[in-house]
Amino acid sequence: MSSLITYPAEIVSKLSFTFTLAVSAACGGNVPILMYHSVAPSGDPLTVSEVQLDEQLDFLSRGGFTTMTVKEVLDAEDGHGSLPDYPIVLTFDDGFVEHYSKVLPLLQKRHQKATFFIVSGWTGTDAAHRKTDPQGHRPHLIWSEVRALRDAGMEIGSHTVTHNSLVKLKRAELRVELEQSKLDLERELNIPINVFAYPFTRQDIRVRQAVQRAGYRAALVGPRGGADRRELQRITIRGSVSLSDFRGLLAESWGTGYTTGGG
Repeated sequence: MSSLITYPAEIVSKLSFTFTLAVSAACGGNVPILMYHSVAPSGDPLTVSEVQLDEQLDFLSRGGFTTMTVKEVLDAEDGHGSLPDYPIVLTFDDGFVEHYSKVLPLLQKRHQKATFFIVSGWTGTDAAHRKTDPQGHRPHLIWSEVRALRDAGMEIGSHTVTHNSLVKLKRAELRVELEQSKLDLERELNIPINVFAYPFTRQDIRVRQAVQRAGYRAALVGPRGGADRRELQRITIRGSVSLSDFRGLLAESWGTGYTTGGG
């Protein structure tokens, strides 16, 4: 990537980016992929606040990063398009309602984009049938909201039907989780679904082969991935990550303590 980008004066002194991330990092050779989950005032360690997300997206915008979808990066890797200076991929797992109500407006005001991984079995038909997480605390998207994400230019990917750990499933169960979720999303959204995220970031060779047979172009894990399209690596963004930490994550190797976890 080019090193000719000019940063705003107020952040030049704070940046220590090398922008030469490890060769194993993500798709496109060295395009970082960030993994978010819930966006709320409080929650589990994977929850970030709306203020945190707003600051992080603002930092990316002012720092010259261009957000891309997984598809766009893969297309560039295949010679169908090119990467801008300092590309980055934002992903949001599990299909929480705040991805539509909070995340989408924050992205739109900066003309940014992201990839949202949806659990099809957790997606309700309408507001009267909205589903919540197993603890009954966090509501999930309904199909009209997922379609609104699509219509806003966001990428939609599969995160299975039930969010089961795939490594524990028998072959027939695994096939349903991978293929039925893809069919559900394609039927409701009328678009091809080509990217997948492993629940809990857990996978093995058997699961990766099943993902390939199901017709996915790429699949995303967490920190213990690489550049292989069936196990693309992501950086986990936790609620404990400060803005200073966030800056550092984009300059360090992918083996830091901030990258553990994922769901």
